[in-house]
Amino acid sequence: MMLRVIGWSSPYAGPDEAGVGYVLEDNNRHILIECGSGVVAKYLQNYELAELDGVIISHLHPDHFLDLLPLGFALQHAKMQGLRQGRVPVFLPPSGIETFNEMLRALGGLNCHYDQVFAYREFDDAESLEIGAWKACFHQVYHGMNCHGVVLESTSGDSLGYTGDTKQGPNLAKIFQGIDLLLCEATVSSEEHGRQTSHLTPEQAGILATAANVDQLVLTHFLPGTDTEDKRKRAACHFRGKIHVAQTGVTYHIGAND
Repeated sequence: MMLRVIGWSSPYAGPDEAGVGYVLEDNNRHILIECGSGVVAKYLQNYELAELDGVIISHLHPDHFLDLLPLGFALQHAKMQGLRQGRVPVFLPPSGIETFNEMLRALGGLNCHYDQVFAYREFDDAESLEIGAWKACFHQVYHGMNCHGVVLESTSGDSLGYTGDTKQGPNLAKIFQGIDLLLCEATVSSEEHGRQTSHLTPEQAGILATAANVDQLVLTHFLPGTDTEDKRKRAACHFRGKIHVAQTGVTYHIGAND
């Protein structure tokens, strides 16, 4: 199983970068996790829309979902060309379908257009879902709005955990216990700023990775221009496993071949 970083920037994308977006691959199948600004163009450099098994959106802040808009038009074009059959499953948090459709209606009734290419489903903490080749379990995190982290497990048992956006909380280590790779936000520089904005520091990301006993840690969700090596060093004070800082286009192997 492999994770590819499409974009890591938040709350906006820097030059030649994209907002947050990641692709999880296994056995020639893939899903898109988050779809921030610029993600679709970066995605299309490596992937075919005909092979997209689904899209997961952790929460409806703009830096996590706005490129669903160009993705919908790209899928419509692919269907017109005979390159895509069927709708793409889009997984949203509770009440997310109505929120997204309200926005589309305000943009001139575009909800009818997107209904042709997206098959919406809301997730919650009470059930696991099959998404492409993966079993997905969602868990509400601590972001001041309806945001969920997710654990995705392949048929071979390899696992990815993604925090979404969150501050510290009592259940985080339990949610991500024992996974192979933790994709973890490390947005802010101080705990005070983290409490104000509901985000993690790199130190807190390292503490979480240690408490959850994960194999690898990938830090993400930074302002453009951030000193990412400083982020890595600060997380390394609290986690002794493999630490990576998300870089556009870089892939990370998960499980037996990591």
